[in-house]
Amino acid sequence: MTDVVLYGDPVCPFAWLAYRWLADTGAEFSVRPMSLAVLNEGNTVAEGHRQRVEDSLHAGRVRAAIADPAAAARFHVALGRRIHEQRQPLDSALLRAALRDAELPEDLAQQANSTDADPSVRRAHQESQDALGETGGSPITAIDGRAFFGPVLTELPAPAEGRSLLDALRTTAAVPAFAEFRRPRTGAPTIPEG
Repeated sequence: MTDVVLYGDPVCPFAWLAYRWLADTGAEFSVRPMSLAVLNEGNTVAEGHRQRVEDSLHAGRVRAAIADPAAAARFHVALGRRIHEQRQPLDSALLRAALRDAELPEDLAQQANSTDADPSVRRAHQESQDALGETGGSPITAIDGRAFFGPVLTELPAPAEGRSLLDALRTTAAVPAFAEFRRPRTGAPTIPEG
């Protein structure tokens, strides 16, 4: 069985599409955090992305305050669903609702404005970068310990296409000499409403 890990920021639409793609393949995989806020520290962020970076910081703090990895992953998914499929803005009400969806105490939403979890957010982000072996954005996918940035999907593939994509990535991950392939993308991702 292949070990698949998806590192992503729950506020990132590309990470959400990667999550949905993997879930639709029926493959077993784990979801781990990375942070667009940490990734962009010290950088000038385009006006259109500033809110996403701020949301990343708040979501990451709440996720980091959840000690149980399985519960943290449930929160991550509940948060992503509400942000990307239900088009809800990230605020304390959304955080509390996602915590409820994940069967977690709603008062954890208070961690969004606390710096207490910031070291944990940084450690989790660094784990994603260490898995990749260089600085990379969201998502990062690791297959049997070989990580790559992406896949960057602009829409959710049909189930058969999604399984083919996973098979192709498993094949490339098994080739130690494989480094990169890329093609241009245009526009924002299209996420189906849920």
